[in-house]
Amino acid sequence: MRNGHRDFLMKPAVVVTTAIIVVGGFLGGALLASSASAASGTGAATHATITVTGTGVVTGTPDTLIVQLAVSTNAASATDALDENNAEMATLEHVLIRAAVKSSDLQTSNLQLSPNYDSSGYVTSYGAEDDLTVTFHDVARSGSVIDAAAHAVGNDVRIQGISFSISDTSTLLKTARIEAVHNAEAEASDLARGTKATLGPVVKITDQEQQTTPPVPLYLGLDAAAIAKSAVPLRAGSEQLSVQVVVVYELGS
Repeated sequence: MRNGHRDFLMKPAVVVTTAIIVVGGFLGGALLASSASAASGTGAATHATITVTGTGVVTGTPDTLIVQLAVSTNAASATDALDENNAEMATLEHVLIRAAVKSSDLQTSNLQLSPNYDSSGYVTSYGAEDDLTVTFHDVARSGSVIDAAAHAVGNDVRIQGISFSISDTSTLLKTARIEAVHNAEAEASDLARGTKATLGPVVKITDQEQQTTPPVPLYLGLDAAAIAKSAVPLRAGSEQLSVQVVVVYELGS
């Protein structure tokens, strides 16, 4: 009786253990199937792409002139050279401000005071130079203003260089970007057609803004009085702005 009772107690344990194994196997299979399904879901099909570069170029008229002016003076002493230079620069600035040039458009860009030597190395005099950067927002009147400055200060004024620019390029750059995108799309369409494919949507686009300024006339180191007497006017000409875009398109079969 004791052995029979012991066998009776052991059988349910075997059944329970078997049930756990079956259930565990079922759960394991379900987890593996779920993992396989998730893995297949993340492996999205890749599409062929094509990368092209489009360029848009627009032309504008400069409306700003920047002139580098220099006043140079010489005297027997450093103090006299600097005092004379300060007086002439004050006269120059007064003429410019009276001609409607704002004080904020005048900037001292360099100031030098140095001795002058003879061939034996002895100091013979002292020279002072004060450089002034002037921004003209009225290009048409800039020539007459320089003329007035030359007459007020004389041959001590020199023009070191000039440059033209466009103060607000936002509208021009917007037009150039649109032109660049259209150019890229046309090029991509031609390439896709050549490979018997269809052009799909844009995957990525990168804007690479560039600016190209043509050479402008420079009067380097010339006396302002000489320029004022010459028949050569200051002409703004034109300035080109360019934008490049790199576009990645998806290709269809």
